[in-house]
Amino acid sequence: MRNRLLLPLVVAALVVAPGALAQGWPSKPIKLIVPFSAGGPTDQLSRYVGQKLSVAMGQPVVVENVVGAGGVIGLERMAKSTPDGYTLATSASTLQAIATHLGLIPYDTVKSFTPIGALAAFPYAVMVNANSPLKSVADLVARAKAKPGEVSAATPGAGTGTHLAAVLLAQRSDVQFNTVQYKGAAPIINDILGGHVDFTFEVIGSAMPLISSGKAKTIGTTGTKRHPLLPNVPTVAETIPGFDFVGWFALYGPPGLAPEITRRLNTELNKIHDSAEFRQYLETRGYQTLPGSAADLAARQQAEFVKWGEVVKKLPAAAIGK
Repeated sequence: MRNRLLLPLVVAALVVAPGALAQGWPSKPIKLIVPFSAGGPTDQLSRYVGQKLSVAMGQPVVVENVVGAGGVIGLERMAKSTPDGYTLATSASTLQAIATHLGLIPYDTVKSFTPIGALAAFPYAVMVNANSPLKSVADLVARAKAKPGEVSAATPGAGTGTHLAAVLLAQRSDVQFNTVQYKGAAPIINDILGGHVDFTFEVIGSAMPLISSGKAKTIGTTGTKRHPLLPNVPTVAETIPGFDFVGWFALYGPPGLAPEITRRLNTELNKIHDSAEFRQYLETRGYQTLPGSAADLAARQQAEFVKWGEVVKKLPAAAIGK
C-alpha cells in the first residue's frame, strides 16, 4: 500500500523536475564551445558575447576552443552533451546550412541542435588588386563572358563559403570562373596583392585594412543593402538582381534544451543586440546586428539550407571535393 501511495508522488516529481532544474539555472559556469581556433573572428565574437552573458547570467561563460574538421569536431561534442544549459556552442551559416550538402557529417544540423539566437551577420567584399582593370561587378561578368573559364576566383578550399559565393555568382550571371583553391586565406591575400588571381570574396571586416591602405579595392559587396563601411560601393545585387550572400554566427545548444533556458538565453542575447556598445563593436568589424527569436534563427537556417542545396546540386562532385 505504501508503494502505491508513493508512486504518484514519484511520477509527479519526474514531471516537474525539468522545469525545476531550468528555474534554478544557471548555478555554475557555462561552457561555450567555439569550433575554431583562438584569436579568429568566431572566437573573438564569442568571447565578447560570452563576457556580456556572464554579467547577465551571474555565472562565468567559459570559452573552449575545440578545433578540427572545419568545425565539425566541436559541434559534434556540443551536440552529444547533456542538454542542461551548461554546454553551448557558436556555429556559422556554412556549418549549419551548407556543410550537410557537401558530404557526410556525424550529426543532423536540425535534429542535433537547439537554435538559441543569432549573434551577427557578415557580408563579403568582392576584392581585387588595387591596380586591377576591373572597376565593377559588371566588368567582372563581362570579362568572364568574353573569356570563359579564364577569370580566376581565389577560394580557401572546395566547399567553403567563399568558394560557394563564387559559384553562386557564376550561376546567377551565367559565366564560368577558373576557381583556384588555396590552403587558407593568407596565400589568397598575397596573390591578390601580387595580381596573380583576379578576385576573391573576403569578409568586409577583414578586407577593410587592405582597402583603406590602398593595397586592394572592392568592386561590390554581397548583402542586399550597401555596407555602412563602404557606402559608395554598389552591392552585387545592383548588377545581378537577387544575389545575396551573407554569412552569420549564431548560438546553439544540444538537442532537447529546455524551452525556459532557450528563452532566457535568447532574451539576454537580444538585450546585447539592443546595446549601442555592441552595435559599435559589430560595425567597426564589418558585422551587422542580427536580433530575433530562436524560431527566426531556425527559419533562417532552413531557408539557406534550401538555397544552398540548389546551388550545390548543380555542381559536379569534383567541384566540391567529393
